Amino acid sequence: KAATLDLAKSAESHATKHRDSWDKVGKGMIVAGAAIALGVGAAVKAYADFDKEMSNVRAVSGATSVEMKALSEAALNAGARTKFSASEAAQATSELAKVGMSTADILGGALDGALDLAAAGNLDLAQAAEIAGQTMKIFGLHGKDVVTIADALASGANKSAADVTDLSQALSQSGLQAAQTGLSMTDTVGVLALFADNALKGSDAGTSLKTMLLSLAAPTAKAKGVLADMGVA
Repeated sequence: KAATLDLAKSAESHATKHRDSWDKVGKGMIVAGAAIALGVGAAVKAYADFDKEMSNVRAVSGATSVEMKALSEAALNAGARTKFSASEAAQATSELAKVGMSTADILGGALDGALDLAAAGNLDLAQAAEIAGQTMKIFGLHGKDVVTIADALASGANKSAADVTDLSQALSQSGLQAAQTGLSMTDTVGVLALFADNALKGSDAGTSLKTMLLSLAAPTAKAKGVLADMGVA
């Protein structure tokens, strides 16, 4: 009888242990299944967001099927190597197309430059794309030069009292006149950074530079005399 009781207790103990183990396995499978479901759901949403943004790109750019494939690959690559997602890179592509940038320019460096500018200046992608596109057009630059635009604005902000937004606002006011006068984009940003160190920032700095350049381009008789005394014609 004692042996029988011991066997029964032992069997019950083993059953309890196994039941606990299977409970743990079951719960683990439930958790793992939920995690997998969440991962799949996130992946599906990410793909849907990316597809939506690329549809916008097609609508605003008028790109061909071949160009769309290249733009999609560029956005995916940018999403893999930058802090921005592929969908955000696709959004930047759309914004660049909206400001009239060609597919060749976008693929030629404008997308990378706009993402760099957004990261360096803590800007949203739409704002960075607008700044890049406008600056490129004003100074007759190309897609590959957008990286230079981003570097110039970031450097100017780091070495002056202005931030990237201040410099871009000033550039939008004075850029056209500066380009017509013969100043390069980097020289113009340098002057605006110097203005910022003298408490003249943003659109006020741009307006002041434009006014100064206009005065130099068409000097009054008195100004001509002063310039002549300085040996400047």
